[in-house]
Amino acid sequence: MCEEPITVQKIIEIHADIIRDFGGASGIRDDATLDYVVYQVNRSRKSLRKSAIILQGIATGHPFVDGNKRTAFVTADNLVRDRGYQISATDEEVVSFMLEVAEYKHTRESVEAWLKEKTGL
Repeated sequence: MCEEPITVQKIIEIHADIIRDFGGASGIRDDATLDYVVYQVNRSRKSLRKSAIILQGIATGHPFVDGNKRTAFVTADNLVRDRGYQISATDEEVVSFMLEVAEYKHTRESVEAWLKEKTGL
């Protein structure tokens, strides 16, 4: 299965959809963080690692004015779904995990391990 490279524009579109659908302030706080996350993702060959980079990079880098954790999770989830898998976790598990990630309580490796556990990959 051939994956399309993730782009800054794709992440911005996901963020805009989230803000439109669930509320919050729109806007980009730090273009460089988005560029760096996308660069890292597109250098990786492993799908689950790409999702972990996205999830952690956006949640901890806070490139947007608002909605960083939501954007991080939805973008990572989209990457997983593009491979035909899904993240099997309750809303409470996701919220708790995303708060921990945003509070720097997880390494990229532990984020990847969580995704592996929750997708069965």
